[in-house]
Amino acid sequence: MHPDSRKLELPSHPGGSPLVKPLMRWVLRTVGAMALAVFGFAGYWTVRIALADWIFLTGTPQAIRHAIRLSPGNPAYLSSLAQADPGAAVDEIETAVELSPADSGLRIELGLAFEERGDFVKAEANLEKALDLDKTFAPRYVLSEFYVRRHNSEKFWPVAKSALAISYADVSALFRDCWTLSSDAGAILENAIPDRPPVLTAYLNFLLGEGRLAAAAPVAERVLAKANSESVTGLLSYCDHLLEAGEAEDAVAVWKELSQRKLVPYAVPSAEGPDILTNGDFHLPGIASAFDWRFSAPGGIYIHREGRPPAISVSFTGKQPESTEILSQYVALLPLRKYELSVRYGTKEIGAESGLKCLLVPFKGADLLDGAGLLPGGIEGDTERAFHFVTGKNTKIARLVVAYQRMQGTMRIEGRLILRRFSLGPIGGEFR
Repeated sequence: MHPDSRKLELPSHPGGSPLVKPLMRWVLRTVGAMALAVFGFAGYWTVRIALADWIFLTGTPQAIRHAIRLSPGNPAYLSSLAQADPGAAVDEIETAVELSPADSGLRIELGLAFEERGDFVKAEANLEKALDLDKTFAPRYVLSEFYVRRHNSEKFWPVAKSALAISYADVSALFRDCWTLSSDAGAILENAIPDRPPVLTAYLNFLLGEGRLAAAAPVAERVLAKANSESVTGLLSYCDHLLEAGEAEDAVAVWKELSQRKLVPYAVPSAEGPDILTNGDFHLPGIASAFDWRFSAPGGIYIHREGRPPAISVSFTGKQPESTEILSQYVALLPLRKYELSVRYGTKEIGAESGLKCLLVPFKGADLLDGAGLLPGGIEGDTERAFHFVTGKNTKIARLVVAYQRMQGTMRIEGRLILRRFSLGPIGGEFR
């Protein structure tokens, strides 16, 4: 037999039995003891960390220091101690940074702590390091804020623009920072606002909210160039602001672009056309903005669209205000032209002295109908009334308004007004 082919024989104890069972018992006891030690150690640290968390939640500087002694490697404890005890901020956060060098949030806290101490060089270095560690929005925003506080516009613009390039949610604070450092709308648009539709739309809304209509014009132009369904609301808001400011031509240009892109369901209003109203027969529900109908329903008045073909039903309870608008629409007009406005409507349970009327009010002007646009009730079925008027030499836009004004000597009306159709168009050429 070959020597290597022999079986390994275990030594025997004096009684002649193999040592397998005692050896196995020794191994099992040893492994069990080691496992018990490991579990005991783990259990000890589990209890210790849980105790540290419980103590930490009390929030006092003393409690946080006790939690740090129980769990010295927890950077969150160190960061919280810096907030609870600002005097120790830099030292404590530096310790936390050593424990978690890749934590950008700790770098940001350290940078802000150095700034509070007045060490702006180290503050900037740590905030820049946070940006190296984390390429998301937050470090960019914090660094841009630092430059605002330092009045360093040269370094602010590229950081702000890079932040807006990847921004999300509400970034109006960053837009406000831009205007804190500069009042030059063109420079802000060029240096800080990326050519990114969501950001441009958000910036447009910000400018409108701040009342900066002139600054909004080039922004709206960029939004309009890439307009989609997500930018319609902002552009309609811009159009509303233009109309309120009497900027008729610019408002029509925005509306025209939205119409051509099929982003609003209406054709472009034309002051030269046979009917310049939008949705004059109420065939569409409406968008209540720009050149479409806007409805006003104060207490005591109920308005809804009904029937086929659709009509606008206005119910008066007798508890409505004595004077109020009901619906209105902006219309683009030409100066020194004669126009005809016609209204098809019906009333139910409303007397002849209804107090209902149409007005055409130009921007900063008096009613072009000169009070003649009355809509009397007391008539069976539908009726149609037509009104003629001439625009002034500066008239470019007006509001067509349906209103109620309680007539002297009458009670407030009760009943229904059914509006079927409005039409408005020029008659003949230029009036001189």
